[in-house]
Amino acid sequence: MMNTILYSLFEDNPRIPGELNRFCREMPGYLEARQEFDQAADQVLQLVGYRLYARLEEAMNAYQAYEVRAGYFFGLGLRQELLAALNRDQT
Repeated sequence: MMNTILYSLFEDNPRIPGELNRFCREMPGYLEARQEFDQAADQVLQLVGYRLYARLEEAMNAYQAYEVRAGYFFGLGLRQELLAALNRDQT
């Protein structure tokens, strides 16, 4: 029960993506960094083709999601035991 409550607070909150987007757009340099990334990504896409680029992007997003999630939880000051419990509930 407690893990479900914590999950809904920290991960299953539908407002988080919009708030995160708004926050990032207000950060100095974010929009420029996003534009630079988009340009570089487009160049790579043109060189390697859609299939390979999509495969790379999917793998990179999955990998980075773990790091972002860990950083988010550690940034909140939560302990590793709590993270382990949440992960057990999801598997």
